[in-house]
Amino acid sequence: MKRYLQPINKILLLATPVIASSMLAASSTQAATLGTSEATFNIENFNRNPLDIRTITDAVTNTISTDGQVITNANANANFNADPNALTFASNSSTSKAQGEGLSYLGEGQSFAAVLGYDFLVQPGETFSFDFNGLLDLKTSIDNPTTENATANGLLTFELYDSGSNRLLDSFSIVGSLATPGNDDALEVQQSGSITLDPTQTYFNKSFGGTQEIAQATVKGKYSRTFDKSTYLTLIESKTNQVRVQAKVPEPSTAFGLVLSCGVFTMTWKRKHKATTSVLTQNS
Repeated sequence: MKRYLQPINKILLLATPVIASSMLAASSTQAATLGTSEATFNIENFNRNPLDIRTITDAVTNTISTDGQVITNANANANFNADPNALTFASNSSTSKAQGEGLSYLGEGQSFAAVLGYDFLVQPGETFSFDFNGLLDLKTSIDNPTTENATANGLLTFELYDSGSNRLLDSFSIVGSLATPGNDDALEVQQSGSITLDPTQTYFNKSFGGTQEIAQATVKGKYSRTFDKSTYLTLIESKTNQVRVQAKVPEPSTAFGLVLSCGVFTMTWKRKHKATTSVLTQNS
């Protein structure tokens, strides 16, 4: 199990960014803010079964309100079904939402979900393949740019490693960010050569600037790679979703994020956490 720790720790570190609050000027009128970050991913039609699987979910929220109302919500779900005698598939979802109204408040939410499959065995000259589809959806909205802001960030990624050497072989990622107001808006997709996207079912939609912004990506594709020697493979798919809304916060928020230690999440705010591991027997 020790050889799994390097890729696991690498991917889990993606869930530790810090969301820092900032002071905003006073406002004499009430207004509303909204931030949402959602992601889903499904993997199916594996032509190999893993020997071992794991799923990880975590979520945390933080709220401060001195003159207003703020609601935050963060949820994550993950499932990996790898019965050698049945259909093998993996899926997960992660959602973070925050909305506020009033003169002085802060709301933050962050969620994380991952599925991990260990030791897919591929013999010399054989191909490892699977199909996938996913969605990343970010939205922000404010009423008063001088006293409010809303941010939404999302990262969806999968990576394939050589289990023996922990060497990264292939990867795919969708990264999105919205900052309202501001210019830190982006929506990017990166993929290695073994990944093919279906152009008829892959869409990107973004609207940057103003008091309402969106960044959306829907993808469907296939992973396929042929190996020239016997190789055990580790597949890690994960997603992190973050939101923050605020108006005239009287004090900066402390560092906010998912704190990881040896693959275990620890929280200082309200949180939900679940990790499961299963050991499977591969068909000969």
